Amino acid sequence: MKTLLIFMVSLTPFFLSLFVLRRAKRRWESNLRRVRNRVEQLNYDPGHQARVRTYTTIGDLSCKYNARSPYLRCAINPSGQCQNCQHYLSREKHS
Repeated sequence: MKTLLIFMVSLTPFFLSLFVLRRAKRRWESNLRRVRNRVEQLNYDPGHQARVRTYTTIGDLSCKYNARSPYLRCAINPSGQCQNCQHYLSREKHS
């Protein structure tokens, strides 16, 4: 009888951890399923493409130092004009 009791007590932590791990795995899979469903809803949303932000760059795009940003014109001369700039370097010449 004592042997059976010791055996049962020694297996209790194993079964408890198994129970807790299974519960956590089910909860994690449920959350993952919910996230996947949400992503699918966003991908099939017809208005989703309209919300993509587009912008234009300023300055001369042929210059190597163009920042390619809607806010900065040039990496060397951010507020200056591209015409007659002493730092102008054509992308074709540099490549």
